[in-house]
Amino acid sequence: MVVLLFLIVIVIFGVLKMYSKKIVDVNENLCEAGDRNVGACIELYQPVCGWFDSNKIQCIKYPCAQTFSNSCFACMNENVLYWTEGTCPE
Repeated sequence: MVVLLFLIVIVIFGVLKMYSKKIVDVNENLCEAGDRNVGACIELYQPVCGWFDSNKIQCIKYPCAQTFSNSCFACMNENVLYWTEGTCPE
């Protein structure tokens, strides 16, 4: 009986841990360290919305983001956590 109760508790904690993970939108492209340490960006206009890291920037209105000419310029900004394709929503 104790073993069964122990297994039930383990299963419950496993399920809770699985659902507590942040679900990342498939459209979010995280800015990695290699994306930030580039010497220059190509001047290609493919607008992206660079979403700011809420741990670094406290926004007072939505969106907490800025439109950049391309993903390279977005990730060069140290306050951008990730980017999505297209201009930022208004």
